[in-house]
Amino acid sequence: MGSILENIKLKGDKTIWIIVFALSLFSIMVVYSAAGWADLTSHTVKLFIGLVAMYIVHLIPFKYFSRLGQIGYFTSLALLIMVLVIGVSINGASRWVNVAGLQFQPSDVAKLTVILFMARQISVNRNNLDRITEIIWYVFAPLLIVCALILPNNFSTSALVFINGLVLMFVGRIRLNFIVKILSVAFLAAGLIYGVAKFMPELGVKFLPRSTTWVSRIDSYFINNDVEVMDKDYQQTQALVAIQNGSLFGVGPGKSTQRSILPYSESDFIFAIILEEYGLLGGTTALLFYMILFFRALRIFFQTDSIFGGLIVVGLMFSLVFQALINMLVSVEIMPVTGQTLPLISMGGTSLVFTFIALGIVLSVSRKSLEGEYEKA
Repeated sequence: MGSILENIKLKGDKTIWIIVFALSLFSIMVVYSAAGWADLTSHTVKLFIGLVAMYIVHLIPFKYFSRLGQIGYFTSLALLIMVLVIGVSINGASRWVNVAGLQFQPSDVAKLTVILFMARQISVNRNNLDRITEIIWYVFAPLLIVCALILPNNFSTSALVFINGLVLMFVGRIRLNFIVKILSVAFLAAGLIYGVAKFMPELGVKFLPRSTTWVSRIDSYFINNDVEVMDKDYQQTQALVAIQNGSLFGVGPGKSTQRSILPYSESDFIFAIILEEYGLLGGTTALLFYMILFFRALRIFFQTDSIFGGLIVVGLMFSLVFQALINMLVSVEIMPVTGQTLPLISMGGTSLVFTFIALGIVLSVSRKSLEGEYEKA
């Protein structure tokens, strides 16, 4: 497989290329099973576009992503503001915008560009991050602004971006006591939001339109299974049925019985379909692939002498793998429903393409590291 990749001039970490191709092919099988031919055609086209984008991006020297990250970050802020003002509502959530006939979620842009921007800020200002005020100004404020703009319509994505940012700050050797304090304040803020949304719903909806939905999902998660099973989240209940059907070896590809019953079986709950058709062994294999991706990213991180390059590799790959873990934990009812897709496998639109772009950036850093060329910024 490695020689084939060399012959078609795919550079960078070969293991990442192999796993991405494997998960992409696997996603075609699972999406077909969960959604049928009509959605499979659209999904396959987006996969192809994503792979082409990944190939093009991995050929760009990663030093250019420092400036592109700046442009992308401020563009994403403008798009997130557009969502709040003229966002398109789908399934009760206003998360999309229409630009030149293209409908997409600006949060997908923000998830990628905020990591690039924060990595640049840490690497460029690394000698000026001794005081709390400097850390807040250069690093934390850009993260907080993005999360605040995403929060009103998408709590889970806002929390995901926030945690990604804190991990990047930790890897960038930002003072640990500052990160702990920020995390503590974040937990208190989340508790306050939950309390207001639960006991003063009119006030909660006024500032956070989706707050009642968050409360409903959290409350349904903690309901006792034996006593009030009918009040449990319907999606998670059906996902558990699919998992029980699959057992250890699964019922076989294309033989899912829950795909027509489980809502969003092709996206948010696709891992449940994987467990039903391919069993615990198939689900464990998928998890292992994501873990290998993260460990390959760590290997690239330790290989490169570039602070910026190392930070974006760990930041982008952690974001991808962490989202995958959340999707899996939701499917097996270890976490409340979040609405996060399974990267590289779930049927998606721009989110799928931006995942491939992020992997292309990782491979760009890997390519330069393997060639012995580094950018010190």
